[in-house]
Amino acid sequence: MVSDEEKRWLVVGIAMNKVAAPVLRDFIKQGMNTHYTNLDIYCSGLATPCTLKTLTYHQVSSDPCFKHLKFQNINNNHQLYGMKKKDLPKYNYNINSSVDLAKLFLPDHLAELSGFDESLDMSAILRLLGFNNPAPIFHSPIPLISIQLSADYVRESVRNTWGHCNVTNWTKVFFSDCFSKLKTLVRSLGLTGGMEKTTLDQLSDWETKGN
Repeated sequence: MVSDEEKRWLVVGIAMNKVAAPVLRDFIKQGMNTHYTNLDIYCSGLATPCTLKTLTYHQVSSDPCFKHLKFQNINNNHQLYGMKKKDLPKYNYNINSSVDLAKLFLPDHLAELSGFDESLDMSAILRLLGFNNPAPIFHSPIPLISIQLSADYVRESVRNTWGHCNVTNWTKVFFSDCFSKLKTLVRSLGLTGGMEKTTLDQLSDWETKGN
């Protein structure tokens, strides 16, 4: 028999990974494609003009837009050269796709994605949406709602609690709060074409099933 607490845990997992995650992935894909294009334009205006596909150590190390990014996550740089400062000039700094660009914003252990598909799991999704240092990648069109704060709340209070399950946490109140945070994150994206309503309706449906 499955207890009420276990049922709530299962339902949140389904809602998070099967309803919210695909929508969030698509949002990230569109945003990263735009970010890639904008950075490519930015590169063309540097003192030594280039493109993202021809980026070099000199350009990265001297530019505030690039020097904080994790270039060890692409082009097999970490495996080939390691992480010592003296080895950084050996890296291949070419950013060949928006998927590669996304990897640069992630901790090493979350940068194994091969596309904006199921290889981009909920932990990586929420890290990208929550990225805020030195500046956010994504901006909410909705006043007073922050994508970064909403993603951080879901990561800390929903995803991490779900991933490290203690069934005693899964009270009715906590269950409802999980869905509230997921819905706020979806609203923060400013989805159009009926996608927001469809997603929120699906989340509400699963919430009802779990009560």
